[in-house]
Amino acid sequence: MLARFVLLAAGVACAATAVSSHCLYTITGDNGDPQTYDFSSLATIDPWTVPIVSDSTQKSGTLFLSVCGPLKGLTKAQCPDEDASGCLARKDGDQWRTLVPSAAAATANTTLVLRDGTPVLIMPGHTPCEPGRNYTIILELLCNQDKVLAPFFLGLTGCEIALGWITAAACPTTKTGRACSLAASGGYWFDLYPLANDTAYRVAGTDGRQFYLNLCAPVAGRFCPGQKAAACEVKAKTSLARFDDSVTLRHAPNGYLVSTQRSDNGSVTLEIRYYCDQLAPLRTQPKFIKQDNGITYFAVHSPYACPPVPVDCVAYTRQGVKIDLSPLRKTNSYWTVRDPRSNYTHQLYYINVCAPLPRSLPSPCHAGNVGACISNSNRSDLAQPLGAVEHPPRVTKDGDLILTYRDGSLCPDPKNRRKIHINFKCHDVERGPEFLVASDDCVYSFMWLTPAACEPKPDQGDNCRVLDSRMLYSFDLRSIYNKMNDYEVQMESYSYRVNLCGPLHKPCNNVKNVNVCLVLKNGTEIAIGMRNDRLEYSDGRLSLRLTGQECLPGVKSSVTAILACEHIDPDGGVTQPHVFASGAGDCNYYLVWNHPRACPPYKEVPCTVQSEDGALYDLSPLSRRSINHMARTRLGNPSGVLLNVCRSVVFNRDANCESTSGACLREGDKFINLGNVQTGPTLDRNVLKLHYKEGALCHAPQGPVHVTTTITFLCDEGAIESQPEYLGEFQCDHALFWRTSAACPQRPVSGHNCSVLNPSSKFRFDLSPLAGQDHETTDDFDNKFVLAVCSDLSSTNKCSNITSAACLTTKTEELSLGRSSSELRFLHGGTLELRYKGGDACGVGRTRETIIEFFCGAEGSLEGPRFVETLQGCITIIHWHTRLACEQPVACSNSLLGLQTDLSPLIRVTQNYRAELPDGRIYFLNVCRPLVPQSKLNCGAGAAACVARKLAGGKMVEELSLGYASTSPTMTADGALLIYSGGSACPRRPSVNASTRIDFICDPYGVNSGPIFDKESPECQYSFIWHTSLVCGPEEEEVNGCKVYVSQLKRFLSLDSLGGQVEVGKYTIDLCGRGRDCSGNAVCQRSAEGTWASYGILQKAVLYGDYLKLYFGGGATCMTNKTYGAEVWLGCDSKSNGTGAPRLLMERPCYAIFEWKSDALCLQRNASPTLPTSQPDIPVEPALQDAMPASHSFAVASLVLCSIFTVAAVIVIFVRRRYPLLCLSWRFPWPSSASHTQVHYSRETLSTY
Repeated sequence: MLARFVLLAAGVACAATAVSSHCLYTITGDNGDPQTYDFSSLATIDPWTVPIVSDSTQKSGTLFLSVCGPLKGLTKAQCPDEDASGCLARKDGDQWRTLVPSAAAATANTTLVLRDGTPVLIMPGHTPCEPGRNYTIILELLCNQDKVLAPFFLGLTGCEIALGWITAAACPTTKTGRACSLAASGGYWFDLYPLANDTAYRVAGTDGRQFYLNLCAPVAGRFCPGQKAAACEVKAKTSLARFDDSVTLRHAPNGYLVSTQRSDNGSVTLEIRYYCDQLAPLRTQPKFIKQDNGITYFAVHSPYACPPVPVDCVAYTRQGVKIDLSPLRKTNSYWTVRDPRSNYTHQLYYINVCAPLPRSLPSPCHAGNVGACISNSNRSDLAQPLGAVEHPPRVTKDGDLILTYRDGSLCPDPKNRRKIHINFKCHDVERGPEFLVASDDCVYSFMWLTPAACEPKPDQGDNCRVLDSRMLYSFDLRSIYNKMNDYEVQMESYSYRVNLCGPLHKPCNNVKNVNVCLVLKNGTEIAIGMRNDRLEYSDGRLSLRLTGQECLPGVKSSVTAILACEHIDPDGGVTQPHVFASGAGDCNYYLVWNHPRACPPYKEVPCTVQSEDGALYDLSPLSRRSINHMARTRLGNPSGVLLNVCRSVVFNRDANCESTSGACLREGDKFINLGNVQTGPTLDRNVLKLHYKEGALCHAPQGPVHVTTTITFLCDEGAIESQPEYLGEFQCDHALFWRTSAACPQRPVSGHNCSVLNPSSKFRFDLSPLAGQDHETTDDFDNKFVLAVCSDLSSTNKCSNITSAACLTTKTEELSLGRSSSELRFLHGGTLELRYKGGDACGVGRTRETIIEFFCGAEGSLEGPRFVETLQGCITIIHWHTRLACEQPVACSNSLLGLQTDLSPLIRVTQNYRAELPDGRIYFLNVCRPLVPQSKLNCGAGAAACVARKLAGGKMVEELSLGYASTSPTMTADGALLIYSGGSACPRRPSVNASTRIDFICDPYGVNSGPIFDKESPECQYSFIWHTSLVCGPEEEEVNGCKVYVSQLKRFLSLDSLGGQVEVGKYTIDLCGRGRDCSGNAVCQRSAEGTWASYGILQKAVLYGDYLKLYFGGGATCMTNKTYGAEVWLGCDSKSNGTGAPRLLMERPCYAIFEWKSDALCLQRNASPTLPTSQPDIPVEPALQDAMPASHSFAVASLVLCSIFTVAAVIVIFVRRRYPLLCLSWRFPWPSSASHTQVHYSRETLSTY
């Protein structure tokens, strides 16, 4: 499109143009007929703002634009040129700085040309751009009667700033009937024709002069001389102007409507300004303003000049239930009610709900924003407005649903104005409005029985589960129950004890089966919420309704528990409930809990990208977990674009968007998907952008299949808490602009004296403890590398004739690999780098160099330097793991409400995981930590995943870093998800950085498959599947005396196999409670005095990951209201001899936890299916199916049955989570050829349906 504007500038001289005013243009169309364009509707009080993004910082900023005159309301710093209609400025911190003072000038020769039938405004400025040329704004206007959007930036070519604008003003005007009507937004029309007088208005001017004037019609002939006079001075011989109905009514920059008329010689001599005044009389009297430069000005204040005020048609009850009356709203019709009183049967009432009445009614009934009107069936001209649409319906304290329209016409008693009061009542059948009474002060009351006033019946489900019937998604809140402790919510003078989806552990005032207990300051407890597990879902909100004991005499307390969505905290934080009373002395309470279980499935992608020069862009500070960003449109209505950054929009009743959408448009109660979260940010010619694609279907004739959203970010260090701006939509692509500090690049930071500061965390790395000593490493050929850190080598290791910090010793020579330097650099991914230059000569004009990259490796891995490779024969690469490069290792576990995923046992310290493909590619991975350095593999120090191609001689080539471990694993439906981001530039799309996705799948048999390559996306995200028991959720097992039924083994495990009584320090353990010291208890403790304290008997067993956890309780009294308890974690140790021995893991008051590993407790069986390590997908050829063993044929049939059952997804997921063995037995001994669906859902959200 930019090339098109280059041609436009050359074609201006040849285009036929006619400029009749600043806003009105007439031009000859392609068919030879004149076409008139009126841009007055684009004139506003405040300037339009258009973000300009350019490769040059001197041309990047905010463009202020005015279409019909000079800019107003700006400071001198923003725009010093008073004649400018276009001005480019930039805000640095709190200060504005002008870049182009006059990109367009109001007094310049602005012209209109047609290009392929599209109007284009050429707006030259006064500011020079280059010798002989000034800046010019090229404004292309695209006709669309249904759109009123803001202008948007298309590009900057040379001196031309190209803008686009989708608007109804770009459509040619008609020739007749426009003098007093004008299209507004939302399909509404201003209609001023009812203001026309049968003859004329007589208006008093200054100096005793009098004028005859008519509105929207000519003055009657006997008052003014000539034909069709628009106005004249009394007793004058000529009229001021002739009335011409083809002259268009238009918007003025100051917000009023304006109509102009001309004299016989064609000059403008009359201007009438129409101001919105909802309280003015319907037939208002014009007022004389002034006469200036041959133009006479008049003002009219009228409700007919008022635009519609859009309102939501919803109300919320005191319990927060949404009631929507929009089904009663009519677009082209209305509700009619006849007055039932005997003397008033001739009166008709016209009513609309939350919208103005249509133009088809008598003119007083559509005077502005009139929502109800009373009319005489015999005399329509006697109609009176009953009020304007200004406010949504509301629910009163008494629970009545009321809609009121105020500021109607004057009553017979002029102290009051007419208004209408409608009381909506729930009813099974639509009855329509019914007249009740009209009071002396002109309040007209109606009753309306309608199903729309009924509280919507929520979806309900038992056992804290409910199915959303709209999205067919099952919410399961059972796991929010804290099995260990109750939640305590502390207030000033009282507190609450809370636990949902299960009873409080401690009774409330001796009352059991309670969810919420109020604890007063004096210790008195009141059960304000008895247990109720019936979960309700309505309009994006989950709730539990609880009733309790009497709070006041005769008044029972109640608690409305509201569960709201909050995405999982990557740092593993646990959300807390909040409780508050609805009012002073009230017995109604609200419990609000933001929780991941209340979220539908959502998607998250890496939020960083790296430029070619190494600068890192990180938008993750803009990514929100509990609330969304909002970008309002310029229309001034409550609609707007809801969006999140690099993750799905957070689901709630005000953001009922599709679960994968990164942006959605809210239009009243409708939510339209503007694009799904698919990839992270990209750099497009150094401009940072985020794209959401595959939204709702696009209905534009020339548009793509689906709606998309493009967010353009501009770096502004001072914009800390900024919000995005909505620019508009073109061909179904919604454009937003965001000025934010998060868009500023993070470049490598250097420090001296062997230390450097992390600019984000302010942590200072110091490698000086490594200085002052020599360090050695060798390559595969036993060549020795001697290295110093930030200093010279010691005298015993001098090499060559150069004072060096790095030296290579071979069998035949010694070479200096560079002189010392103490300049330490902090690189992307947390890697530290030292560069030594100026070593021995290496070829013509070059010297040898050494690059040492320090990184924080896995705990327990070998520290020190490791030779990697020599680049171009001259640059030696050394990787060095040291604790001095560690700031805070990424946690390799994540916990949520007692459920924990811990992948730290998979961390490698001596060698990397490998996944090899037949084409020679090898994937190297570690878990939560950087790769273990190895010779010939140079993927960048600190990378957690890498791909390379292995040549025949073992040399690694085409190394590509697949990302760094910067976030902890998150819990998913099937186990856990680990993302590595910020890798090398994607070879296919250099603007995107490579990343890694590892889906850890629960394998209850304990099989650890290692990483299995799954697929590679076009955006270079490399996906792996990893089967392990470490991510299996807890399964409570049946306890039968001294035996525990292990569901995964389908057999009982006898605890007798571990032997009898065992001593662990001061503790004695006998799992079956038969020991001599514990008196029938399983665990007991001996005090210093020799007495024994019982820790209870076995109460439950839970299979969690690699452990069978035994919980013991009901022991002796430990302290007030507490008893002793213990846990014994039984684990597998195949190397142990016999029963093994328990050890004390943790001890706290009244509680102890032991670990007991034994080969007798290894849960993996020989019959368990074996998964391959890493191989490509192997399809099954049809010809081979007959040759397959019967067991394989059965497996295929079983898999087909599983596929059929997935149609009923709710049932399948429930079965799979509750009975995993059902599908485990159907596994093939090779990976499936189907692509694995990428999900990033909360395990607790999807654990069971």
